[in-house]
Amino acid sequence: MSGGPHGFPRLAPSERPLRLGVPAAVALVLVASALFAIRLDAPAFFDNEGRYADVAREMVASGDYLTPHLDGTLFLNKPPLLYWLAAFVFRLAGPTEWARLVSIGAAAITLFATCRLGALLYGEAAGLVAGAALATTIGFVLEARTLRPDMVVVAVVVLALFFWQRARIRSAGRTAWLAAFYVVLSVGVLAKGLVPIVLVGIPVTSLTLAGEGGRGILQLRPVLGLLIVATVVVPWHALVAALHPGFAWDYIVNQHVLFFLDRKLPRDSDGDPLGFFWGAFAARAMPWALLLPLAVPEILRELRGRPAPVGRAAAVVGTWAGGLLLFFSCAPSRLEHYALPALPASALLAARVWQRARGGELGWGAWAYLVGAGVAMAACGFTTMAVGRELLGRSDWISDVPAVLDLAPRAGVLLTATGTLLAAAAIRRRADFLVAILAASTVPLAAIVLRAEQLVEPLFSWRPAAQVLAMVPQAEIVFESPMEYQLVGGLAYYTGRQITLLEPRGFVPPTYLRSSAASMFLSRPEFERRWRSSGLLALVSDPQRHRDDPQAIASGPLQVLARFGDRWVLANAFAARSR
Repeated sequence: MSGGPHGFPRLAPSERPLRLGVPAAVALVLVASALFAIRLDAPAFFDNEGRYADVAREMVASGDYLTPHLDGTLFLNKPPLLYWLAAFVFRLAGPTEWARLVSIGAAAITLFATCRLGALLYGEAAGLVAGAALATTIGFVLEARTLRPDMVVVAVVVLALFFWQRARIRSAGRTAWLAAFYVVLSVGVLAKGLVPIVLVGIPVTSLTLAGEGGRGILQLRPVLGLLIVATVVVPWHALVAALHPGFAWDYIVNQHVLFFLDRKLPRDSDGDPLGFFWGAFAARAMPWALLLPLAVPEILRELRGRPAPVGRAAAVVGTWAGGLLLFFSCAPSRLEHYALPALPASALLAARVWQRARGGELGWGAWAYLVGAGVAMAACGFTTMAVGRELLGRSDWISDVPAVLDLAPRAGVLLTATGTLLAAAAIRRRADFLVAILAASTVPLAAIVLRAEQLVEPLFSWRPAAQVLAMVPQAEIVFESPMEYQLVGGLAYYTGRQITLLEPRGFVPPTYLRSSAASMFLSRPEFERRWRSSGLLALVSDPQRHRDDPQAIASGPLQVLARFGDRWVLANAFAARSR
């Protein structure tokens, strides 16, 4: 293999794969998207989706698409793009879990962009393998079926890097490619604030400076970028800032700077430990995470090499993935799903390992590692078959859904079979067989995980609680709000009613809510008075707190309407008698 134009790998004529191109990438995207969408309405929206679904529902109900509201209260923590897209689905089909089609669409764009970026970096065949690897990455499959802005961010990152690479290697039409680059980044800002700009800026800026210095930055047309970003991004932000004092400071300082430093108010989220963050990324990147260690030497070699690494494919992808993971590793507010935009990079690196293995470039140490990985996976699967049910049964929340335990032996059989076949493929040094095994293993694994999600729906979704509350339609619904009061979103969505929020202790409202915070919550003394009065009240407990005794939630005469794990649905004596 020799170096191609701009430092990208070029296959010798005898090694060149059949040029499949765009039609094959489109076919891959269509098949994968259709599979992702199977039973997209199951399970119900989980808590992290419910807030976005309710804002979109309220947009359609009120006709106000400018200012997001959650449970009837101003909610400006996030930009509006996901709300607008979900609201479009609701306008066509009514409130439905099929609003997850927004994420399916973003996943489709991501898959196509990954194929084309892979073709640009490594060749057509490797690009298609990268797309197939991403489509069979367990974390990608699950996120494609989740309504939140993160899959849109993933699509933005891949598309932006693709346009940047096209602008780099093609002098003709360079300005048009850069304009597309900045338009995509602007869409990312409307999806999740400044995060996409930072994630794309890490590889683009560092590699441009390393290769071309300040002159390279000027060739990125920063003035053009500012004009495009301002044109797309400023109107909504400026209008909302003018209408709602306090929004600008909260959005820029509180939601970005202070959030990164884990000093945001209100304190409505806790960052994940660093080890958990990296472990969750490895789990989401499975099964292709097994190949990533084999990509590291080439990345380091290219980053250390001369000429500068700006045109080298492994350096580009490695800086993208490594820079993103290291950036969030430095943020105490990190959450495990923040690593999602590194999944396409992982798929590209896995495809590169396949390409090198197929070309006979992997040494005996790499194949020995793969044999060991297969043996370890098989051993893990055997252990899961033997003691998986017992270990899972020790978890408090899984004990509430014992049917989940029945999935452990199935997962164990899958791991054992996959590990055994992986080791056999590595022993025989069959790169194509190895990749096929890893890709095929995701289908039954995804089926097991999705079945588990359906079983645990009552523990992580408000739909079952809403169905119980429908039996007391005259009762006022009070939610025992945690500091993260946005958890009420799913409850409001599934009941279709305004929910009264019980005041969380120590809550400091965002600046845009300070003038209305007093009317936003029901004080605890007032709640106690109403609970004991002749009014009809239903109380839904804080799902973030574990309590086995309902009297620890509300005192006095009450009736337990239902319990779903740590979600209690209680009624005061008068509401109970009215049933």
